[in-house]
Amino acid sequence: MLAERQKTLHIIELLEQATSLDVVREFLKSKGLRHSAGSWDDLREKRLLPAIDGGEIVNADLIALLTSAEECGKQHVFLYFCDPARAVAMIDRGRVNAALKHAKLAHLLTEPDILVKPESPTIVDVRWETANVDTALIIKEVEVRTHRRFLRDEIIGDNFHRVYTNQVQRAVNLARLHRNGALEVRIAAHANSSKYEGDVLRFFRQIQNFISLFDFSEVSLTKAKDTLWAKRASIGALISYTDASVTDKAGNVLRAVAGSDKSDLSNDKAIGESIDHLMNQDKHAYCSDANLWFNKSAQLTSNIHVLFNGEANEFALPANCSQGDYEYVLNQIKFFNK
Repeated sequence: MLAERQKTLHIIELLEQATSLDVVREFLKSKGLRHSAGSWDDLREKRLLPAIDGGEIVNADLIALLTSAEECGKQHVFLYFCDPARAVAMIDRGRVNAALKHAKLAHLLTEPDILVKPESPTIVDVRWETANVDTALIIKEVEVRTHRRFLRDEIIGDNFHRVYTNQVQRAVNLARLHRNGALEVRIAAHANSSKYEGDVLRFFRQIQNFISLFDFSEVSLTKAKDTLWAKRASIGALISYTDASVTDKAGNVLRAVAGSDKSDLSNDKAIGESIDHLMNQDKHAYCSDANLWFNKSAQLTSNIHVLFNGEANEFALPANCSQGDYEYVLNQIKFFNK
């Protein structure tokens, strides 16, 4: 019993690091359980532990929630594609099982290591999404990152000191290869970096026995950025813009920034028309960066913040979100990228 309670507390600790109160409250609500909580302490002591003690949920439920939650949000997503026939071959269970056995990871098929904090980046879970056939292969990696977090300023004698602490973060990276050839590579966001090329290449090396980078091409999201901006008036209920940038043929950049996160550039006619003018006058101009929100709706549990300001095939989700919200945003981006 003590070991199970310690496991429960460890899972809740990982949930606090990986997701938001809203996601866990929604999980409890879906189970028909009491779900109001103003803090993680309240959620743990007044909601989760009593539900475990009462047999209303078990650790396996919390692990399933953690698996879903830590794979969505606070990440940079890179999109690729390959020939569907090649994708079907790559996700073949016989092929993957052989690769896992060769790498001494066959145990992951029955016992994923999702609760670990490894010393080096480690594959912890390999699984398939299945309908009548296997529709996608998922490979999940956990790494531990350490970054500095500012604590306070101190004056000691005549000297001024800035005090930092090393903060350890459990980061989750993931690849999902669909049988139609679409590939998502999700890299956990860094606390103090906006460049992810090195992370992507390192992760591809990690999973090269399962998914080879050389089979794939990048999916440019320029069409999605251009279309979302061009249709902003007709889809105003769907999205709100915090800022947007357009780059012309010469590389000059015109940027529009809202006055606050609660403002919407779509409602500012003068600023919108200035960007539209450049897009219309220069056929080579394109929407290079965008900072927007998919608005809460019947399909979304909350407003979802999306950034297009990295590589051509990259978008970022700066905050935690549920799996359902992630899937909705991904599908919308793909729809407007057609």
